Amino acid sequence: MNIVLIGLRGSGKTKIGRILAEKLGWIFFDIDKEIEKQEKNTITGIVKFHSWKYFRELEKNITKKTAALDKTVISTGGGTILYPENEKILKKNSTIIYLHRTPDNCAKWLKKDQKRPPLTGAKTLEEEMQTLYIQRHHIYEKNANLIFNRTEDANKDAKKIIKLLSST
Repeated sequence: MNIVLIGLRGSGKTKIGRILAEKLGWIFFDIDKEIEKQEKNTITGIVKFHSWKYFRELEKNITKKTAALDKTVISTGGGTILYPENEKILKKNSTIIYLHRTPDNCAKWLKKDQKRPPLTGAKTLEEEMQTLYIQRHHIYEKNANLIFNRTEDANKDAKKIIKLLSST
């Protein structure tokens, strides 16, 4: 059994994932970081040099490998679960948790990380996050076994998630 974290970029999937894995004594796996490691390039560089289609193909292949693991906390990219093949793969052996954070809070956090390529034609990061939220929120909700509303305290959030998982 695995734990899969889904949500918008900036929702804290990597941070919460690392904490959960440490507290559970599980493996932590970040799909985006694995793609960057495999390609020896950033996501921005991969998309710029190749394309989003190329990136999504890499993502699908790594998602397949990752989902076959056990006792692993998997941090997905914000768009991973949007693709039916990835959705099917991730649902097989996993509890899927949607880390919900408002678009404004995601944008606030993302301003610290300027390495992310834009996904929409929005003029500002806040507009982009709002657009992505409108497009993706219902998909995240539909696929989640658990919807967790993020706070600013990742450690407390991870403890609450573990408690919620142990009570189900």
